[in-house]
Order: sequence, then C-alpha cells, then structure tokens
Amino acid sequence: MFVNTLKRALLTLGVLALSAQAGLVNAISVIVNDEPITLFEIHKTASIESIPLRDALDVLIQERLQESQIKKLGISADPFEVQNRIEAIAAQNGISIMELRSFITNKGMSWDTYKKEIEKSIKEEKLYSRIFANSPEPFDVGKIRAYYEKNIDEFKRANKIVVTRYSGPSEDSLKQIKAAPMSVVPGVSVTHETLSLKDQNQQLQYLLNETPIGSFTPIIKDDSGVKMYLIESKEEVEVLPFEKVQNFIANRLEEERRSEAVRNYFEKLKARADIVVLRRP
Repeated sequence: MFVNTLKRALLTLGVLALSAQAGLVNAISVIVNDEPITLFEIHKTASIESIPLRDALDVLIQERLQESQIKKLGISADPFEVQNRIEAIAAQNGISIMELRSFITNKGMSWDTYKKEIEKSIKEEKLYSRIFANSPEPFDVGKIRAYYEKNIDEFKRANKIVVTRYSGPSEDSLKQIKAAPMSVVPGVSVTHETLSLKDQNQQLQYLLNETPIGSFTPIIKDDSGVKMYLIESKEEVEVLPFEKVQNFIANRLEEERRSEAVRNYFEKLKARADIVVLRRP
C-alpha cells in the first residue's frame, strides 16, 4: 500500500507539469451525485494508470460513488488509526517514522497529503469490509480440486528452462529488442543458456515459469543493470501436487468472488446515482 500510495502521488506531480504544457482545460466533464469530475482529472488518471480516457472516466465515477457511499454510511478514520497504520508501514519497511517522513517529503509529497492518503485508504477498507460482510462460506475442497483439474496447465512447472538472456545498459535498449527481436542494439549483450530453476530466486523462478515459450519476460533490474529473457523451451516439466497449491487456488477463487461482489455493488450504486454527462473525454 505504501508503494502504491507513493507511486500515485509522484506520478500526479509529473502529470501536473505536463498538463500545463498540454493546455488541458479544467472543465467539468461529468457530475456524479453533485460531485464534479473534470477533464483534467480524467487525463491525469489516464496518464497515471496508462489506460484509455473512457476507462479513466469509469475509474473516477467509481471513486465518486465510493466517496459518496462512505459519507452516506458515516465511515470515518480517526487520527489514532492513521498513526497506527503509519507505524505499521514504517515497521514493515524496516524504517522509523522519521525516516518514512523524510523519504516521502524528499520525493515531493507533503506529509499531510500522505496522511490524507492513509486516511482515505482506511475508509475504503472499512467500506469493502461491509461489502464482504455477508460473504458466503469458504470454498469446499471439491470446488477447489475441480478448478485444479480443469486448469492443470497452470500448475505445471519446469525444472530447467532454455533461454536467451539480453543484458543492457537501460530499459530503452531492451525495449528496442522486444519491438524488433532480430535487431542489433549497441550495448546489449546476448547469451544463450540453460537455467536450473532451483538455483534462481523465487521472483525469477515465477517469471520464467509464467512466461510462455517464445515470449520475453518482463525487464528485470539488478545491480549489474537490466536484463530480460526470451524463453526458448522448458524441460523436465512436472505438475505441482494438489496439496501444494490448494491454498493458492482457494485464495484466487476468493479474490475473484470478492471482485465480482465489488463490481455488482458499484453497478447497483451507479444505476441509482444521479450522473450528468456534460462533456465526454
């Protein structure tokens, strides 16, 4: 949550600067329950989330509905809750509150703004807790096993993977390779190798296994620079036993059920809301 909150704030600062150059008009686009959404907000959200303008508008409409519902239900977050959350965030990152505050302010975000973001997230969590209050019973083993058997390919893992590793000085250099795999980019070295998965860290194991044959992994940053892998083939493939992935599947099914509950909840709110469209983005 700390990373997401900070990322959103820092990207917002960048968008503010860009918007002045682009000449975006701070005109009202949509009014949701008497709360306006401006064209500037839509463009800002689209830039931060890297989504189309129409999708950004949908995000902002849901935010307004969420804020409206929080007010209607009298949901609040007192200063003690905010302080406790900040202390937990600092502890989780292995730093003191003063170090956290210094980090936040050094990145261009005011401490008061950060605290307001924390307060907002606590209120949202309380709203979502109410949405999930009447959730059905946990999934039984039969349904979890049925998912496992139907999607068995998801649980195949290779012990060895043949790859082509691309190492470069910057992300842009590797993006050029992704765009044109046969191109030669200065500064990018190419190595063919067979990796034993047990010798890799968990993050790399996951990326290598999840990336389809013939595709590139996401770009990875480390102390030596940046790199990515093209998956050539996977060897010594085995299926993870049901007992090892049972909890993972149960969590995934629960996440899907909760996402559906949230969608239904806000669709109902949207259907009852007073939404006036003045200008489409």
